[in-house]
Amino acid sequence: MPLFYPALYVSVHMRGRSLAVNTIQNALNALKAMYAWQSYYSIDVESRFSRGELLQSHEVHSLRDFMQKPLIDKNDGNVVSISRRPKTVSTTNQYARMSVIADYLGFLADQLLSPSTSGREGIARMVAQIKANRPRTSNKSNISREEKHLDDAVLDTLEEALRPGSDSNPVREYAVQVRNALMFSILRITGLRRGELLNLKVEDIDFAKNTLKVVRRPDSKGDARAYQPVAKTRERVFPLMPELVDRIRGYVLSHRNKVPGAKKHGYLFVTHKPGGSQGLPLSNAGFGKFMGELKHTLEGHSGIHAHSLRHHWNYSFSKTCEIQGVTPEREEKIRSYLMGWSETSGTAATYNRRRIKEQASKAVLELQSKHFSNAKSGATE
Repeated sequence: MPLFYPALYVSVHMRGRSLAVNTIQNALNALKAMYAWQSYYSIDVESRFSRGELLQSHEVHSLRDFMQKPLIDKNDGNVVSISRRPKTVSTTNQYARMSVIADYLGFLADQLLSPSTSGREGIARMVAQIKANRPRTSNKSNISREEKHLDDAVLDTLEEALRPGSDSNPVREYAVQVRNALMFSILRITGLRRGELLNLKVEDIDFAKNTLKVVRRPDSKGDARAYQPVAKTRERVFPLMPELVDRIRGYVLSHRNKVPGAKKHGYLFVTHKPGGSQGLPLSNAGFGKFMGELKHTLEGHSGIHAHSLRHHWNYSFSKTCEIQGVTPEREEKIRSYLMGWSETSGTAATYNRRRIKEQASKAVLELQSKHFSNAKSGATE
């Protein structure tokens, strides 16, 4: 039997909000770390909360320090302990753990404490104290991601290598070559997430209107994958060039529909390799294998992955908007729709930061060039 309150928290508090599977898995890992902390210090928070006792300051501090430690597996894979090695997790990991734990302990205390006003105030103070003890996180990782530049020439070379029939193609089966080349093109042209790509169904492609629809399908009964890829962001319709739609049609009619079992579901990309999984929707592991092969196709470009293509799409979109004279406000709204974000999330501005940096650098260099030109002119006179 699963632990009651963590199961209740995940089922009601997280699943009820339609959060992504990976988000829930990460939360469960954070709760495992919290239970390891309880075991290490012989603390039973459920009993404590039932008696009306909340965590004290020194306990919050010990929780903070303990969340720096990496989990280790024991007893046939059940995580029951924390590594005693001096190695620590990243501050980002520690921050995420404590964020989940603060939310969970607030939820747990709300379930177990008496509904008095003073009790509610105490819960709020405890949650705030846990959050206040989270490590400071810098935006260094975000900056490094922005600096990972994907040149169009590199992507063009990759597309040529993935071209069906190419001698440099990393796979040999022609149908798989067609599928992989199509997946890469869709990721590059649309900026879709990995989960959105693997969640596509044939019916999501309007072959008459040349559009692709991103649809959320949490817990789809027709999906036999253990870890079902889902659309993490909002549903939207994405226009496609007729050439790309023709390629999708060609893959479906000439290759996908000939794979045994593929017609039993509507998912666009399927497993072609003979075996028990043949004809099933392409799994995350299968897609990961494709991306792994892609990294070794071009020497020196191991940083290429699905999300880097999404970054590149946003960068290219910014350049196009600049050429067309689209206002920043209008650009942000269009980008938010095409990427499936809320207009108030601020994510659109984050993805545009690299382009803003380039514009700033260009302006600074123009000022310097003007200064040195004036100085040279003055010296000549």
